[in-house]
Amino acid sequence: MSRRDLRFYARGFTLLEMVMVIVLLGIVAGLGAIMLQGGFDAYFAERDVSDAAWQGRFAIERLNRELRAIRSATAGDLTMSPASEISFVDTTGTAVSYALSGTTLTRNGQPLADGISSLNFSYIANDGKTTATDATQVYYVAASFTVIQGGASLPLRSLIHPRNFP
Repeated sequence: MSRRDLRFYARGFTLLEMVMVIVLLGIVAGLGAIMLQGGFDAYFAERDVSDAAWQGRFAIERLNRELRAIRSATAGDLTMSPASEISFVDTTGTAVSYALSGTTLTRNGQPLADGISSLNFSYIANDGKTTATDATQVYYVAASFTVIQGGASLPLRSLIHPRNFP
């Protein structure tokens, strides 16, 4: 074989070319990983927001439905204190209570929603402004709580007028 033939068969990559390809692929992979990380972070944040919204909406809807069914505006059917708990008797004669236990909203001692950071009930008179001082003055029940899941925080509020109140 001649030298010319050897050059034809000896084609290939030099070590320098191989190292450059590896370095460039590493840079491209690193940039791709950074872009993917942003996408994953957005996904996990949205998942936390969605979970907080679902838990909060479920709890506030259940609370609204049951507060509308308070039997009467009497001290025997509605317990107004403390502000972070509520106890009442519904139209079927069932005693119902809502309270915050740690970060769990409970209904009659059973967990209803997790990740609740605060729970507050207030009682408003017929004029819509004055705070009611006893059960017979209550026209509206205002409920509010904040759901926290991961980094997401969702405040929820509701103003309910029970059907059987004057």
